[in-house]
Amino acid sequence: MRKVIKLIQLILSKAEEGLWYDSDPKEYDDKGWGICIKFWMGKVIRPVPKFWIKRNNPWRGDDPWFVIRIPFIIAPFISVAFWRFGFYIGFKTFNVESKHSDDSRYGKWLKDSERGTFDDPSIFLTPSVTIRRTRWK
Repeated sequence: MRKVIKLIQLILSKAEEGLWYDSDPKEYDDKGWGICIKFWMGKVIRPVPKFWIKRNNPWRGDDPWFVIRIPFIIAPFISVAFWRFGFYIGFKTFNVESKHSDDSRYGKWLKDSERGTFDDPSIFLTPSVTIRRTRWK
């Protein structure tokens, strides 16, 4: 499966759709808020960094310790934003286009069947958790 499908999406916000509400500086609202709940269906890929090596990042061309691959999953994503602060937890999507397939990005751990193109990117899920502050002031 190369595409991710949103099964259910519930968004209640005074903001734009996204991970948190400040992804566009022209649309930024310092009093913005939002709650986003999504359920995805798709394949999970997660390169696990070598934690004992400082700043090891398989997303930026470093060799992973190993790669988790789950062929099919129904996975949640929850994002909450309130003014300048926010967090998200769950599974988010990432695209694989031609530019991501070389060794300076994901090429060291992608399988040939997982590679996409600019016109037809592969879309996968990966687990992620973060706490954010506003990027625009």
